Amino acid sequence: MEVTKKTNSQKPVKLRTLFIRYLFAFCIGTFLLALLLIAALYSLMASGVILPSNYAEKQALAAIETVKAGKTLSPNPKRDLYKYAKYTPGGKMIAGNLSDQSAKAAWDLTQQSESGQKFPFYYLKANHNSDVYIIRYSIAMQFNSLYLRKYLPAPELLAILLFCAAFLVEGAVMASSFARKLTRRMSGLQQATKKIQEQDLDFSIESSGVVEIDNVLYSMDKMKEALKVSLNKQWDLEQTRREQISALAHDVKTPLTIVRGNVELLAETNQTGEQQDYTNYIMESTRQMEQYIKTLIEITKAETGATLQAENIDSRNYLDNIERQINALAAVDKLEVDISVRNVPPAFYGDPGLLHRAMMNVLSNAVEFSPKHGRIWFVAEAVEDRIRFAVTDEGPGFSKAALKQATGQFYMGDPARRSKNHYGMGLYITKFITNLHGGTLQIDNSPQTGGGQVTIEIPVKPSILLT
Repeated sequence: MEVTKKTNSQKPVKLRTLFIRYLFAFCIGTFLLALLLIAALYSLMASGVILPSNYAEKQALAAIETVKAGKTLSPNPKRDLYKYAKYTPGGKMIAGNLSDQSAKAAWDLTQQSESGQKFPFYYLKANHNSDVYIIRYSIAMQFNSLYLRKYLPAPELLAILLFCAAFLVEGAVMASSFARKLTRRMSGLQQATKKIQEQDLDFSIESSGVVEIDNVLYSMDKMKEALKVSLNKQWDLEQTRREQISALAHDVKTPLTIVRGNVELLAETNQTGEQQDYTNYIMESTRQMEQYIKTLIEITKAETGATLQAENIDSRNYLDNIERQINALAAVDKLEVDISVRNVPPAFYGDPGLLHRAMMNVLSNAVEFSPKHGRIWFVAEAVEDRIRFAVTDEGPGFSKAALKQATGQFYMGDPARRSKNHYGMGLYITKFITNLHGGTLQIDNSPQTGGGQVTIEIPVKPSILLT
């Protein structure tokens, strides 16, 4: 299937261009923000809410003239922005609204001249008779309201703080906008990656509008097509291999059956002891070969015969049949069987033949690895919208490696649970059937018995009500 590439009406841009656009918009926004704050300051000065920066200086000069004229200096804290101190000729403060420390600093600063400066204040000195006056003021905008002057920083500082806060907010908004836009542009890349990961190779590529991302998308498109061709080829080869194995296995069964039949007839003739031994060797080898052929057929059935013939299964009939099978298997080694059925629905949905096959694989393993006169536990119960079957034995349990790999094909790496009739396919086929039903297979070691515990869970058809 050819991939259709959809393109947007806009011409794709480079990632660098997209970034420069956002950077330019950020710079313009910052410039407009600064203009807005400056305009706000001038507007507040025009309305009288904010006093200009030289307002305090004018008041200080007027206060000096008042002192020189011999008038009493009495500043109004609500209106006047300066502070003063009145001294004796020896430098002792006798009046004013400066603190003692500030008054001493002002006196020391103006000893050599009539004015002085020490950031952020300016000082003016005037004499009247024997008294010395020093006026302190600052050249900075101030709020006209005493309340605002008390609880807010100077207008210039407040403007800087507001600008910094707005700058950070603007940066966060622009970064978030750029990230969202870039995420939207990269959504096609993420979707393509997810599709390829899920091996869904029938999808279309849509242009992101960014040159660099589009280049990656188109590369992934080519890779997808190559992967699709490779997977199809591999699938055809695998199907051919399975069909050949299945055909060969069935073809071998015919001559092998003839060999076994003739060996059985040969065993009934008069033979010497040595001949009888050779005949027995042939019969044993024939049985092993039949088991190998059976295993090959099981593999091909599990991998290719995966059609689910699902139906409503009567729980009572199914469990009665399982119980008969367990008892028959356990009787050989004189095993005790403990069967527990709890809250099982009257019916559940599945393929009865495949489920019986999966369950018999688990039960056969439990019987095979249980010690003589041991016990096997079989539990069937409903768990929410699923039905669970658990089989527990008193055997040696699974090794750490087996807990991870026991469901793999031909896994026979667990010496504790190995026998001459075990070919590493039982749990693999069981897992395959369980997955086919949308269920799960869990392999554990029972904390109570120390033996193996295999649990099969499959969903119950939603229309079936649990009892």
